[in-house]
Amino acid sequence: MAEVRGSLSARGEHAFLDALCERLAERRRSSGAGSGLLVGPGDDAAVVETGGRPLAITTDALVERVHFRPGWLAPAELGVRAIAVALSDLAATGATPRWTLVSAIVPPDRPTSELDRILEACAAASEESGAAMIGGNLSRGDALSLTVTAIGEMEGPTLERRGARPGDRLVVTGTLGAAAAAVDVWLDGGEPPPALRERFARPVARLAAGRALAAAGATAAIDVSDGLLADLGHLCRASGVGAEVERARLPRLVQVAIRDASGSDFAATGGEDYELLAALPPGIDDDAITALARACDVELTVIGRCTAPGTGIRLLGEDGRDRATARRGFDHFADGESPGPRGRRVPD
Repeated sequence: MAEVRGSLSARGEHAFLDALCERLAERRRSSGAGSGLLVGPGDDAAVVETGGRPLAITTDALVERVHFRPGWLAPAELGVRAIAVALSDLAATGATPRWTLVSAIVPPDRPTSELDRILEACAAASEESGAAMIGGNLSRGDALSLTVTAIGEMEGPTLERRGARPGDRLVVTGTLGAAAAAVDVWLDGGEPPPALRERFARPVARLAAGRALAAAGATAAIDVSDGLLADLGHLCRASGVGAEVERARLPRLVQVAIRDASGSDFAATGGEDYELLAALPPGIDDDAITALARACDVELTVIGRCTAPGTGIRLLGEDGRDRATARRGFDHFADGESPGPRGRRVPD
């Protein structure tokens, strides 16, 4: 495939990545390299066959002034968050974490004590999930960034973004919108309420939920990082289906519900939640979902259903009509040179 020209801000993150994944697939087909690849680029994690259990491998970055602003989080919280963000991708495949590697880019004037606290927190958060932090890299740069590679084993069925079918029920773990609401308060010069701040500072990778959903026969899954509607769009494109989401069903903390009742759409469009969105066959009824939630060790909420191909993604208001939203989620490049979470610019 020929190189597609144009700036990243003009094309957008996801259009660029879609084209890159197509080129990589063409290279694998023409070169014959990459044998043993079970799930390739474009999903939450790659899954490779190694002769034993398949391995799920993913990488993610946390970059100062892109994903957070100086002063928002303590050093230990940065380490915890960096690990959780990467492990959430493993959760979306149903994997069990085994190893992490952390690459840190650090301004030279940062105290070593701060870097120690960040990396100690990375190691502790890895161990809490059952993984060992086994290496990484340290380099100099103008802004702090942490890039985590996480590797997990597939002990059961593998979840992918593709596989959802019309009629499948859409469920999400936990609650939505709190992390984005916290960012909104920070960007307006305030300090978020503790409940909102906690959801941004210490997201929880839903690892048990990913495995339980896979075992229960979920047809597709994705983690909610760019925003519910944006990530649902990724799942629907991979599966070739449409979707309907009932706004009133979206699970929210009370602090988010108050904001959304006044016209915001944090639960529908806010990113950084790192909850799981999954499609379940229609035969899995409410009683079965209640039992599944116990296995997941987290609340599961039915928020809508998958629809026929070509029907698009509809957010239904309380009156059953389509609800327009100002944003559909986060794109690293479509919103300017220095976007923050939910596309709001992080002030210098």
